[in-house]
Amino acid sequence: MKQFSVRSIAFVRKPIPIMLVLTLILMLTGCNFIEEKKAEGIINNYYQAIIEGDYKKAFEQLHLFDFDSTTEESKLAEGTTLSDEETKAFYLQKINVLKAQNYKLIDFEIVDIEYEDGHSFWHHIKLEVEQNGQKLEWNEVAEIYGGKLLIGEKDDPYAKYRDGKMDFEMEEWMTS
Repeated sequence: MKQFSVRSIAFVRKPIPIMLVLTLILMLTGCNFIEEKKAEGIINNYYQAIIEGDYKKAFEQLHLFDFDSTTEESKLAEGTTLSDEETKAFYLQKINVLKAQNYKLIDFEIVDIEYEDGHSFWHHIKLEVEQNGQKLEWNEVAEIYGGKLLIGEKDDPYAKYRDGKMDFEMEEWMTS
């Protein structure tokens, strides 16, 4: 029978705490990794649908909420007071504003992921847009809210005409 010394038993015990720490780190980053990939899937589905003109598919990806354009108040948690039919009609009205302004999303790229508290995150998106034959680059952020896509406008003045904002007064020059 082989005898083990105290020294060899101590060697066996050291890897256990190290393995526990590594497992914990892997679990924590793995959880975010999975959520990041889900978010990227929704983001890709939305922007690709806009590019392809499949506005029904794009609409289905969005978190819908009422927005007061005069006070700039968003009612994210409350959602929208509009019915399903009314939200679809309002979204298509917004898309018609984009079409009337010769606005077309050409391409997009997820350029970065930003974390706020180690758990909450959002994606930075670079857009290539064509408007009246002129190519423009815009930036915006996108995050998942309640399992749906929430677009955070940065510098694209037309973002609110393709995002989930509902029941707001559109500028008169845009709708005429």
